Amino acid sequence: MSIPPPTHSDEELHRLFTGACTAQTEGRLAEAMDNYLLLLKYFPEAAMLRYNLGLVYYSLENFTAALGEFSTALAIRPEDSDTLFNLALCQKKTGDSAAAIASYRRLLQAMPDHADGWYNLAGCYRDTFADTQAISCYKKVLALDGAYLPALNNLAYLYHRGGDTQQAEVCYRQVLALRPKDDAAHYMLGSLLGTPLDRAPDAYVQHFFDAYAEGFEKSLVDGLGYDTPRQLFACLLGCTGLQDMQKQYTQGLDLGCGTGLSGIAFKEIVTVFDGVDLSANMLAQAAAKGCYQGLYQDSISQFLQTTTATYDFFLATDVFIYVGALDDIFTGLRAVARPGAIFCFSTETLGSSGYQLQQTGRFAYSRDYIHNIAAVTGWTVMTGKETKLRKEKGQWLAGDLWILQLQVRDE
Repeated sequence: MSIPPPTHSDEELHRLFTGACTAQTEGRLAEAMDNYLLLLKYFPEAAMLRYNLGLVYYSLENFTAALGEFSTALAIRPEDSDTLFNLALCQKKTGDSAAAIASYRRLLQAMPDHADGWYNLAGCYRDTFADTQAISCYKKVLALDGAYLPALNNLAYLYHRGGDTQQAEVCYRQVLALRPKDDAAHYMLGSLLGTPLDRAPDAYVQHFFDAYAEGFEKSLVDGLGYDTPRQLFACLLGCTGLQDMQKQYTQGLDLGCGTGLSGIAFKEIVTVFDGVDLSANMLAQAAAKGCYQGLYQDSISQFLQTTTATYDFFLATDVFIYVGALDDIFTGLRAVARPGAIFCFSTETLGSSGYQLQQTGRFAYSRDYIHNIAAVTGWTVMTGKETKLRKEKGQWLAGDLWILQLQVRDE
């Protein structure tokens, strides 16, 4: 038998609601949630309570619960645009891009001047590689607000991704006209124009992956056929002769760990695994994988300069494409490496000598460059194997898998 809720006077219920709203505004989310849940026992059909509770759940990153509350609120009040907008946000967060697209379309049919609606709809299309539709939506955003910088940045990115370098250049220059000190736009424009650059700005890498973290892993694996971590793991087994999955390395460091795909591939052979990445949003996804003991938001170079830990295993899959010159990193790794440490990484292949920033905004490396930089910084190349990294415009991108070992110092 269910126990009826305690009786509250109208005045007490009003205080509960006011207190819940205040707690929500001030960030005391658990208190707000408890008050809203109590009020819903009295007013289960109150759309405002459902909506506010949905916002609390969303702030707590309980997107499934938020989705349920927004759905209920919308059923009670079908024409409420704010509820529909937040419902679409939750549908995207829970991985249902198709439902999110339908919700944004429904919203925009009623409110065609809703710039944020067009922007978020574009993001759904972008993350599912429906670039034509995404570009159309970003253009609608800019028609409503020509200074909407995130839309302009994304439009430049999509033109760049699709190979329309002329339109991409136009958009990057428009970004710089609005924000002259935008490091990311300067960097990407430089890649288009063939400007010699030694490294990617930390701000560019951080902002790029913070923005795309949510759908990054799915689009990389499902959309582009990415399988580098597993390939690199097989390369390590073949190179070292390891036959089982027992712990072979005491402490490992995943450089630019991203969402943790590489950590999953290698976790069985590393006792303690740390990860470092510039993107807080990527690190949040890596934490959910459960394969890292320590996760650090930092640049690779800065982390290597400040850490007091030492490692016998290093990993860097599809990381150096956003780095450039590698001498500082290879030297920094040696400084924190234990005797005989192993270093596994991948690179995009450059047909000419040295390393070079491509029009894609990524760095590629010649095999001679890797051999030379390894020798200079005290690493021995155990193997360098050609591979297919991922698809780009329907074609496989050529790359190399590398296994290095720290040279033993002479006594």
